[in-house]
Amino acid sequence: MKHMKTRGIQAVRAQGGDVKSLIQGMDGDFKAFKAKYDAELKETQAAVDQANSQLAALNLNGTGQASNRLSPQAAQDFTEYLRAGRMSDGMNPQAAMQTGTSQDGGASVPGQISQLILDQMVDVNPMRGLASVETANSGDFTKIVGLRGASSGWAAETDPRSITSTPRMGEIKPPMGELFVYAEATSWVLEDSQFNLESWLNDNIADEFALQEAGAFVNGDGVNKPAGFLTAPQSADDDDIRPFGTLQTVAAQAAAAIELDDLVTLMTTLRTPYRVRNECAWLMSRTTAAAIRRLKDADGRPLWIESVSADAPPTLLGYPVAEAEDMPGIGANNISVAFGNWPRGYLIVDRTGMRTLRDPYTRPGWVRFYVHHRVGGQVMDSNALKLLQHPAV
Repeated sequence: MKHMKTRGIQAVRAQGGDVKSLIQGMDGDFKAFKAKYDAELKETQAAVDQANSQLAALNLNGTGQASNRLSPQAAQDFTEYLRAGRMSDGMNPQAAMQTGTSQDGGASVPGQISQLILDQMVDVNPMRGLASVETANSGDFTKIVGLRGASSGWAAETDPRSITSTPRMGEIKPPMGELFVYAEATSWVLEDSQFNLESWLNDNIADEFALQEAGAFVNGDGVNKPAGFLTAPQSADDDDIRPFGTLQTVAAQAAAAIELDDLVTLMTTLRTPYRVRNECAWLMSRTTAAAIRRLKDADGRPLWIESVSADAPPTLLGYPVAEAEDMPGIGANNISVAFGNWPRGYLIVDRTGMRTLRDPYTRPGWVRFYVHHRVGGQVMDSNALKLLQHPAV
């Protein structure tokens, strides 16, 4: 056997000449081919994922609203992972040691499903539809905010030019935390061909994530969660006096009621450059909205204009209204209404997409799913939001 093996090696050397150079050349050609193929494959997959997301968003159910159903392939792939833990091409396994900035191990939820969950969260969490939303590539996310402050001057053709004031800049680092759902299902349920993926997503993830986010974006203390806009520093001082990051409060006339003049004052306190029609909105609780619906002008006309379309929000003094259950109601010392340019005023940062850890071992007969999503938020331009605060008595 040893003799035959030696003869074989000698034969290769005799026929191949410089075998090392030959192998290196073949290896280089293969690596170049593989790199080109991988790049083309990634581009194709990205294009397919984007097309699927767009098709899902355009898939109407007859009522004029986007359907919440997944594409058959996305539902099949994710269901297969839930049942058996098998990865398809759309499921990306991750395995990383725990550090302060790295992602945890698990499997990335396919982009279409992740976006579906976020889209559904907008229905329950109005802040995702109002504020600016950005994606962070690292845990150390910083946003630079222009504070204006530049000065200018006039001059004739030959007049000397003096140095003008430089625009000021502000910096924010939205606090982040991990929002998670730890759900479990029996193996029998997962093995059942009638297992409804959309229902599982809605019942266990989308609604719960939306409710938790909605509360954090309004009242979050910034400790392992976003910092809500109501927890930002507050002052009655005007824009040119308050420090950066401090929101302006406008005093209501009564502790237990809200008047037309309160709303007009609040709206006009926001400077004209911020009052862009398609960016400004009112935010209030359901009970506050009920009280404002009853207000009328001097001619008996209601201030609150209901929309004739199910897709469009009602308006108040010409601006859309969004309801947030976490906003305080009308009462002593309460901030019952917020008004402002939300894309400029509040920033939501998504650190990662939805990720899933599948655990079929801890509890025999059951499979546990740890679905998590890292998100942050903070007031961005503090001149863009105004708060209506009721007096103590």
